[in-house]
Amino acid sequence: MDDPAKVVVQIRSYIEEGRYEIAEVMAQELSTHLLHSKRDIHLDTVLVSALREWVRVLHIRGQYSEANSAARRLAKARKVRIKQVATSGDEDSLIAEKTLEVEDLILHGRIESERSRLRSSISLFNRAIRIDGDHLEARLSKIGSRWRIRGSLKGGKRDAVQLLNALDRSSGVERISGIMGMRNGAGSLVSLDRIKSILNGIADPSLGLKSVINERAKSCLVRIETESTQIEAGEREADARLAAAIDSLQPSMDYHSYSSS
Repeated sequence: MDDPAKVVVQIRSYIEEGRYEIAEVMAQELSTHLLHSKRDIHLDTVLVSALREWVRVLHIRGQYSEANSAARRLAKARKVRIKQVATSGDEDSLIAEKTLEVEDLILHGRIESERSRLRSSISLFNRAIRIDGDHLEARLSKIGSRWRIRGSLKGGKRDAVQLLNALDRSSGVERISGIMGMRNGAGSLVSLDRIKSILNGIADPSLGLKSVINERAKSCLVRIETESTQIEAGEREADARLAAAIDSLQPSMDYHSYSSS
C-alpha cells in the first residue's frame, strides 16, 4: 500500500471534490488495513485520521448504520491516540486532539439522530459539551436532535435555557471570512441561519416549551437581527468611505495630455 498518510490526504481531496463513492472505498480499505496491522505511534495517528474520514463520508452518503459502526471504531482508536499525546506532555497537541474529539462526538451524535436514537445522540452531544462548554453547535445539535426525533421540544427546557445562556455569553454577531455568525470565546463560529433555525423552534409555543422561554428566544432573535443590521450598515459605510478616499486620489488633470501639449 502507498504511504497511508498520503492516502488520507487523497481521501480528503476526493470528499472535497464530491467523489464520495471512491472516497468511501479508499477510507474503508485503509482503515481495515491499519486496524489489522501492527502499528507504531505514527500509524496510530493515521488510523484515527482514516477512520475520521470514513465516518464523514458514510454520514454524507446517508449510510448511518455503517457510520455508527465506524464511529465506534474511531472512538476506540482516538482514545489510544489521546493517551499517547497526554503521555508525551505536548499540551498544544493535546488541545488539538480534544478539539477534534468534540467534532467527532458531534458528528456521531448527528448520525445517531438520523437513526432516531435520541438518548444516544444526546449522550454524545453532552460529552462534547463537557469537553468544550463554549461549543454552540453542540448545544444547537442537541436541541435539534430532540426536535427532529420527537417532533417537539417537550422535555428540552434545560437544553433550551443553557443554549440561551450560552448565546447571552457570546460577544455578539460577527462576520468572519464572509460568514455572519456567533461564537463563545475562542469557539467555532456558527452561522446565523443555523442559530436562528433552532431559536425559531424554541420561540414556537406549539413545540412544548414554556412561554417565558419562548419570549427569551424571541428577544434573542431580535438582538441577532439588530446586530446583523448594524454590521451590514457599518460595512456599507466603510465601503463608501473607502470609495470616496480612492476617488480623492484620482488626479483632476490628465498630466500625460498636459505634458504633451
